Formats: sequence, C-alpha cells, structure tokens
Amino acid sequence: MPKKKLWSFLIGIAISVICLYLIFRNVDFPELLTALKQANYIWIIPNIFFVVFAMYQRAERWKFMVRPIASPSYRKLLAATCIGFMANNVLPLRLGEFVRAYSLSTQEPKITKSASLATIFVERMVFDLLALLLILAVILLIVPIPVDEHFKLGAMLSLVIAIVGLVFAVVIVLKPEGSGRLLTKYLFFLPDSIKAKIQNTVLKFSKGLLFLKDWRQTAWVTAHTIFLWLFMGISNIFIFYAFGFDLPIYASYVLLVVVSISILIPSSPGFIGVYHGGVIWTLHFFNIEQSSAISCAIVLHAAQFLPITLLGFYYLKKEHLSLKQLQKEALDSNQNHVKQ
Repeated sequence: MPKKKLWSFLIGIAISVICLYLIFRNVDFPELLTALKQANYIWIIPNIFFVVFAMYQRAERWKFMVRPIASPSYRKLLAATCIGFMANNVLPLRLGEFVRAYSLSTQEPKITKSASLATIFVERMVFDLLALLLILAVILLIVPIPVDEHFKLGAMLSLVIAIVGLVFAVVIVLKPEGSGRLLTKYLFFLPDSIKAKIQNTVLKFSKGLLFLKDWRQTAWVTAHTIFLWLFMGISNIFIFYAFGFDLPIYASYVLLVVVSISILIPSSPGFIGVYHGGVIWTLHFFNIEQSSAISCAIVLHAAQFLPITLLGFYYLKKEHLSLKQLQKEALDSNQNHVKQ
C-alpha cells in the first residue's frame, strides 16, 4: 500500500477507535447486555428484507444510468453492486466504489472503468445526497424539529458537496473535450503524454454521465433514488420495534440522514464507530437512554453489515472474481486513475 494511502487508512482506523472510545467510555455494560438480551430479534427479519431489497433497487437504478453506453444484464449489475458494497465493509480506504466499477467493467467490456466510476460518483455524491436532503427538508417543514448547529453544519456541507458534484457532472457531460483542456491548462507543468491521458480519461468519464442528457433517464434515476431511500428509512423502524422504542416514523428518516452524513467521515472498513455514533446521536435526540441507544446501534449496524457482506461474497464466488485482484485493481485505479 502506498505511503499516502497507508496514512489515510491509519487515520480512518484512529477515527473509528476514538469514536468507539467516546461511545463506550461511560457505558454500564450490564445494562447494555440486558438491553441486547431483551430485544425482540424477530423484527430483524423485515429489516434485513429491506436492506437486501435496497441492493436490488440500486442495481435497477444503475441500469438506467449505464443504458446510453451498454445494456448489461440485471444479474451483472446486481453482482457488481453487491460486491462493491461488500468491499466497503471489508476493505480499507472506501475501495468499494472502485471495486464496484472494476467488477462491472470486467463483466461488461463495453463499459470502461472510468465510465462505470462516473455513474457511481454521480449516484452517490449527487442523487443520493440530494434525495436524503430533500427527505430531511420535508420532515423539517412538516415537523418543527429543533436542530443544533452541528446538525445544520453537516446538512449544509452535504448540500454543498451534492451541488458541486452536480455542477461538475453537468459540465463534464456537456463539454467533455473542453473540460479536459481546461483541466490540463492548469496542469501545464505535466508532460504532454500525461496531459493526453488526462483528457482521454475525462472523455471516458463523461460517457458514464450521458444519461444526464436524457431527461427521461434522469427522471427515472431520480424516481428510483427517492423510492430507494424511502424504503431504507422504513427499514430502521423495525429495529426500533425490536427494542420497544415508541418513536414517530420521521425519527427513522432523521436517523437515516444523520447516519448517511456520518459515514462520510473517514473511518475503518464497515464505517465502524462513525455509523454507531450517528445512530446514538439521533436516538439521544429522541430521548432514548444511552444503553438502549448503543445496543440499537450495534444491532442496526450488524443487520446491514452481515447480509450485505454475505451477499457480496456470494456474488464474488458466483462470478468467479478474486477479492484480492479487485482490491489491487481498485488501489491502482484510486492511485492513478489516468492509466485507465
């Protein structure tokens, strides 16, 4: 692992360790164990159903994003989606997105790694973020929830990221050649051969954004995104039931938004610590005591981590792919994307 990547990995581990320390430093462990023992785990079944269903929904949405380039089978899209999310759970440096892109390009040669990565970028950093913030805005309009400055700051940063990502994507897809020239203009110190590779990569990247030129495709992607996150919000409710929390339905969506913002923070594989911190903060906001909040965070994380990881390994084996090779390719892509 390159030195820079190693430092990024170590920083992520350190943040997770710090979060876990802050979470557990004043915990009454007998109370925590009691809360875990008393939970009604039958409610995990519908939660896992919604978590797995989300993988199928993501693959369906991805189909509309890659349609201008190729028409891969739904099976290939689903396999790449599950493998990518599994990789985020077990590999360092958030390599899951690169693994997902490489996995699809391996199965569908018409889709380059750059184009595949472009669809994932705009999906995660634009559509998903904007949908979550839209859900949050609707909740705040309907229910006057008092939010603190940290919450507002996180929401504003997420909005800025989403808007910048959207502008970037639109500019790239409308003016790919001009964007490549503009980018290399400010990299005048690089050799001409490297500049040419950068421009070529921008062109390949732009192909993954072609669906944005078709309002129908964009509308379908938007509809699928909103549908996806509405269902994901419902999934949290069942874990509330498992612990006997009497919370309004909008609490599930507030938790969804907070956790989605929390996991943007660098952390260990599987978002350990930052995920739990987001859940606990939200439940404290709704007056759930500490032991119950922590036990809920543990179960909620496990109910997503385990089925997604197992599903990813299943498709990894079914598609005869190697996790080690995918990790190597993802690291290479992440380190020097212009070589694609």
